[in-house]
Amino acid sequence: MVVKPVIRDSLSTQIYNDLRGALMDGQYAPGQRLTISEVAEQYGTSITPVREAIFRLVSERALEMRAATSVQVPDLSPDSLREIQRIRMELEGLAVFTVASTINETELKVLRGINSEFIKAAATDPEKASVLNRDFHFALLKLAKMPLLEGICENMWVLMGPFLRTFHDRMPVRQISGEDHKHYDLLAALEVGDPERSRLSMQDDIRWGEEMVRMLEAERSAAAAR
Repeated sequence: MVVKPVIRDSLSTQIYNDLRGALMDGQYAPGQRLTISEVAEQYGTSITPVREAIFRLVSERALEMRAATSVQVPDLSPDSLREIQRIRMELEGLAVFTVASTINETELKVLRGINSEFIKAAATDPEKASVLNRDFHFALLKLAKMPLLEGICENMWVLMGPFLRTFHDRMPVRQISGEDHKHYDLLAALEVGDPERSRLSMQDDIRWGEEMVRMLEAERSAAAAR
């Protein structure tokens, strides 16, 4: 196991930020169990700062306490996933509506580069693809220069990250890595500076996750019927 170095001054904050980022990036699966002792061993520290970090994440609903020494990544219900998607559609749609009027060629080049790497990873490496997908969306949020909106979206991504990793794991590769990926529509709208088309393209991209929500919903219904 690789020990991750941390600075002693603010261990709990650093561990909190690292775990939160890992959730956003889809490094944990829905329903995955974590023990405080295992996380402490991973960071090469005592359990006290780990417990503090985990309690912060539990208070934000990013983790669920299952026992005194263990927590679980939430396995969100279809209704909860749809609620998060609706929030993201409105807020990230507003962000790109704003960006479309101000974006320049240098910024577009950066976005194209992230998307190109994402498309390559989507064909072979779902974990890397999940991280690059997040990078693409947050690059756009940064360009919007709306820090309060970005903070709310970040909270949604903490909850949604494990689901999005499942999406990249299970959706057909030809859909995720194809030339008709929703990101291309969004980039095309940004290139011509069309705010409304950009907003609708972002919303289409987020709405695409509904396919996975319906799949999970069907699986849970089938399991409950057994």
